[in-house]
Amino acid sequence: MTNLTAPLSDILVQKHSSKGLGQNHRDLVGQLDSFLHEAYQINQSISSLLRYLRAIRTPYLSTAPPPRHQKHTAGDRHAAAVSHSLGGEVPEHLNDAQREAIDSETSSVLRDINNKITNLTSAVTLQHDTASKVLERKYGKPDGFLWRWAAGDGDTPDAGKSPKQLDEEGQLRTTKMFRDGVLWYLNKYLKDAITTQQEMVEKRLEREQQKQMSILYNPRNKGVRASRDAETGTMNGGPEATTTTLPPTQDLRGHDDYKPWADSSQGGGVEQELSPEQLQLFEEENRGIVEHFNDQLAKVTQVEKSLMEIGSLQQTLVGHLSVQGEMIDTLVQDAANTDENVRKGNRELKRASERGSTARLVFYATVGFCSFLVVWDLIF
Repeated sequence: MTNLTAPLSDILVQKHSSKGLGQNHRDLVGQLDSFLHEAYQINQSISSLLRYLRAIRTPYLSTAPPPRHQKHTAGDRHAAAVSHSLGGEVPEHLNDAQREAIDSETSSVLRDINNKITNLTSAVTLQHDTASKVLERKYGKPDGFLWRWAAGDGDTPDAGKSPKQLDEEGQLRTTKMFRDGVLWYLNKYLKDAITTQQEMVEKRLEREQQKQMSILYNPRNKGVRASRDAETGTMNGGPEATTTTLPPTQDLRGHDDYKPWADSSQGGGVEQELSPEQLQLFEEENRGIVEHFNDQLAKVTQVEKSLMEIGSLQQTLVGHLSVQGEMIDTLVQDAANTDENVRKGNRELKRASERGSTARLVFYATVGFCSFLVVWDLIF
């Protein structure tokens, strides 16, 4: 007997196996239209930016100085900016120049994304207006009372429209509503990214101010308190009177009015007791302190400028979100009204199919009357 196992297996495999993917298969992104493709790219940009901001948060907010064996050059700052734009590796330590570069690059990326969303919104509005005008040219606007009366569909907005026209207008409204929802989501997502960056910049500014306050507090308060304690103890004859005259919890910052060059008890002044080398050393230290605080003030000013830019961008985005929300509410209301109009139109059509149309009755009556006149004229 002939063995039919192999042919039977081939037949079963051909009949019941799943079809393989063709060579012309493309991914979902390739099959999307231009609007969804652009929206997908914007969404990917915002997602990558948020991932980078969350990853860079710890070194960005750290106030610890970087290791001394690492020398940060302009190439390092450029590499940090490039890694931010491409979403690359996050460095463990950042200096002030790298933080400023991150702020500038992030603000630039946010502005670019906001411009893309604005351009996409304008394109969607223009496309919707163009499609609406094309439908009006194709089918006209049967809004006259005579048109609706002749159609016998009652006083409804969709009176006199063909099913094909109603279908195309419904598709246009649905597409507009869907795209407005996508734009609202992109604006909301962008607002989350702006809020994340704003919180990071505000936290950095707060920590920088706390750091400066701690630097100012320790040496200055101790020096003032020591001088005041010594002065009070000398005036009252001993250290016992210090606690009664000056409370230990009093804040003495900014109240040091002691001027050694004007003190008559110092004889010829402190400058005469110091050598020129010591005076030069004190001047260099004072100059270094002034330069240090000027640098810190410049950093704080730069951070405040970044905050102002972020606040302006966030305010613009909030305005866009409010406009998008109003448009979506209007579209939802229009959709509800359209559904109610369709239901009402269906009831009118059913009622009209059960009874004769007024226009049809008038037409038949006119034809009958004219025929009667013609016959009457022929006979008589």
